[in-house]
Amino acid sequence: SMRSPYQAFAAILSGDCMADSMTATDNATLSQDDLEFRSIMVQTLNLILLTARELDELRHLLHRSLDIDASSETTELFTCIYTCWCHNPVATLALCLTAQSYDLASSLIMEFADVDVTVGFLMQVDKLVQLLESPIFIQLRLQLLEVASPSHAPLLKSLYGLLMLLPQSTAFRTLNTRLATVATLQRHANVHTGQNTPESLARTQPRNLQLLECFQRVQAIHRKTYHERVARNRLTKLKG
Repeated sequence: SMRSPYQAFAAILSGDCMADSMTATDNATLSQDDLEFRSIMVQTLNLILLTARELDELRHLLHRSLDIDASSETTELFTCIYTCWCHNPVATLALCLTAQSYDLASSLIMEFADVDVTVGFLMQVDKLVQLLESPIFIQLRLQLLEVASPSHAPLLKSLYGLLMLLPQSTAFRTLNTRLATVATLQRHANVHTGQNTPESLARTQPRNLQLLECFQRVQAIHRKTYHERVARNRLTKLKG
């Protein structure tokens, strides 16, 4: 099983994966090079997680890790990997989609407004859209048909959020066509997208808030360290 190695990688890259501080203290002392290394490692591990057939069992565990009847061990697996994945925004979103945590995914996508949009970032978003068309995410695509489901609105918001991030490209047209099909289905079915019940919100909101705050803290450290290095480089040029 690849479960233990992945959990070990996540724990090493994020420090103590179950710390109450969600690794903010440890991450605050990292250099820009260290943070970039972690982001690249997470990007690579996430791509392997989403594509390797050898990781079918791990994907299945993550797929059910946030179910009501999920074991504490399985939920801890998601939390540990998520905490590490926060070093890479697109990988974090992909993990939430894999775990069917669409409420959290729709909240994360709004945080992308504060992410530095680089060519590399857009390439990762492009790749994620390609993967959404692969067999790995066939259940997600079928869930788009469940227009009356409480999870439909946050899932749709997450995917439209991805669409808004993309420039006009092949990936944009692919995702736009997929979402246009769903809009047509909603009109024909004459069904309004379901909303979360108070019970489901009460159950998921505290956990989602903690996970969202973890992402915000880690990304704030990335931004702070990046801008500090840019400022130092400018100062060096001025002195030179």
